[in-house]
Amino acid sequence: MHLVYNKHRCYNRKDLGGESMFFKKTNTIIDLLNDHVNAVKTCYHIYMDNFDKIVIFQTNKEADRLLKLTEELKQKEHQADRIRHDVIVELLQGGFLVDSRKSTMRLVEGIDKVADTTEDIFKMIAYEQIQLDEELLKPLSQINKITHDQLNVFFDILSKLMTKYDQDEMIKQLIEIEEYESEVDEIEDKLMIDLFNKNITLAEKLQYKALIQSITSMSDLIEDLSDEVEIILASRKI
Repeated sequence: MHLVYNKHRCYNRKDLGGESMFFKKTNTIIDLLNDHVNAVKTCYHIYMDNFDKIVIFQTNKEADRLLKLTEELKQKEHQADRIRHDVIVELLQGGFLVDSRKSTMRLVEGIDKVADTTEDIFKMIAYEQIQLDEELLKPLSQINKITHDQLNVFFDILSKLMTKYDQDEMIKQLIEIEEYESEVDEIEDKLMIDLFNKNITLAEKLQYKALIQSITSMSDLIEDLSDEVEIILASRKI
């Protein structure tokens, strides 16, 4: 994603006293936001590209490969977190209007949690040695695919927030995000019913439940972030 900032739409040079430093800082923030989104995307792509391979790793007793992936995700997540910190520092020093700064902070914090969650999921599987079979892997992979599509729509919305956009189109995309989240909820509900009908111990059921909820939490998070975007759109109409 590449964010483009339209100065004439969001700010008025006369109102801001023509201070070029303001716009310089704004451009710095936009660049950092781009970097942060790309870092989060990298985390999710590593997660997506390797999630389906977990069963293979476990079947072939290649636990070390899963641990290496977990470490790789940890490093990438730390990179995203450092950029998130830099964004917050720049925002606190000015560069956006006050309301935009608050909303942007909340969005950045939320996006960063997506990267955090991908790392947490791999850690959970690796450290707790959770065994995934094909029966469980298929619906979880389906949830990941839906969440990935949902995340792409959200990143597209973010890019539009920084430039001139069609509000009706944005609203359609926000509705699309909600529909993706509903799809994930339906799969999760069925998974939970099937899980607690399985002939396994209660401890195993609770372990799988925690994993499922961690995976589906990313879709919930993206939907919550879309609510924040709705607030931003509404505030710009006032």
